Amino acid sequence: MTWITEILGYIAIATGFYAITKKEMGAFRLWHLVSSFFYIIYGVFLESSPLIIAGIVFCVIHVFHLKKLNMKKNQMNKSNKL
Repeated sequence: MTWITEILGYIAIATGFYAITKKEMGAFRLWHLVSSFFYIIYGVFLESSPLIIAGIVFCVIHVFHLKKLNMKKNQMNKSNKL
């Protein structure tokens, strides 16, 4: 394992730990999305299909929920303007 691979793994872990410190769901999902992205890259370097697949699934889930949160926020802003 190269030092770049190890650094990617540590970045993935650090962003995952940072994500769980967030109280607001949008911030949590955004930081966990970043963490999942780093896990995908880490999985590619390790040639580990389970890491890559899990990272992709987590990214899809978080993007879906972030879009849902954004749509809800936009609807609330529109109703407040009326």
